[in-house]
Formats: sequence, structure tokens, C-alpha cells
Amino acid sequence: MHAILSLDDRARADLVLLLDRAAVFGDGTVRLAADGDVALLTTPMTASAGLLDSGPTVLVARAARMREPARFDGVVALPALREALKEGADIEVPDAVGRPAWAAVSPPRGGWVHLGDVDPARVRELAMQAASDVEAALPASPGEPVRRRAERAVWARSVDPSGLTAGQAAALVAMRFLGEAPVRVTESGGWMRASGRAGEVLAR
Repeated sequence: MHAILSLDDRARADLVLLLDRAAVFGDGTVRLAADGDVALLTTPMTASAGLLDSGPTVLVARAARMREPARFDGVVALPALREALKEGADIEVPDAVGRPAWAAVSPPRGGWVHLGDVDPARVRELAMQAASDVEAALPASPGEPVRRRAERAVWARSVDPSGLTAGQAAALVAMRFLGEAPVRVTESGGWMRASGRAGEVLAR
């Protein structure tokens, strides 16, 4: 197997929409990982900058079935990936060198314990409350660094008995991952996973 991400037109279109939304947040990088015929794309909504950063890491993830099996695990620039997908080109995934801190630690592959389910309407309420809490914490005319700090402080909070965090609720809504079915919340190794119809949000 080789390090090529090859997708059909429908999968490309879906991922372009996802990357358009994700470009508003995070650091502009995407982790691509596969060992078989399904690729997992992960990008941060916000991420810890290192050991001295106590803020949350909130990652959005989406799986996509590939045209043929491949094995890779690398980080690419979000704008370049988005343009390549728009142009219909296959993507050569680089070796995993110089990856950002958020991509250096992977969520567990197994051991996920079901903690509860959250109705989509409730998730939307929690996301709206999180946005209100961020605005309430901001001074007049805040700069971008001040806004990001306020967001990270709010997003770290657990806001539901299932353990769902404000950051996960915000990401599920912003990325349009919600459907009609409840969001399934699971936990493994200190990671919380919120699974919606169109993708997952992982937090720790």
C-alpha cells in the first residue's frame, strides 16, 4: 500500500465543505491517516500548545472511503488540501515529520465506553450558551488572542451529564455534524468523543 489519498467525486465534495468550515478555526493543518480503504481526516478547532498549556484540545474528525487501500499518517496544510480536492487531484501524503503538537498524540483506537446520548436540540442550546459565555467574558474591542483565550476557557467546561464539553457542542454545530439522531458520547483514555451524523468531535 502507498501514501496516496484517492477519493471519488462525492467524497471530495463532502470534504471540501468540511474544510471550508474548519478553516475558520484551528491552525490550518489537517492530519490524514489510513491503514486500509478508509481515511481519517482530523483538524483542530483548538489545541493545546504543549505541556505548559492547560487549555483543551478539541479535534474534528471525518472518515472517508478511498478508491483503493493505502497506508499513511501525515499532516498537510488545510488550504492546499482543500484546493487539491477541488481540482480532483489525488493527494500524496507526506511522511509524518514536523507535525504540530496536537497531531503528535492520537486518541485511543479502542476501549471507548458509552457515557450517554444528547439530543441534537440540546447540543444546539449548549453551543449557543457557549457562544454567549464567550461574549460575556470579552472586554470591549478584544483582539484575536484575547478572544481565543476566552473561547478556550469556555470550551473546556463539561456542560452535560454525559461529559460533553462546550467545545464539542460548539464544534458539532459549527461543522454541521448534527443529524436527527442523538449525539453519542463515549470516553477512553482521558479523551471524550461526541459522534454525530456527519462526523466526530474529540476533546481532552
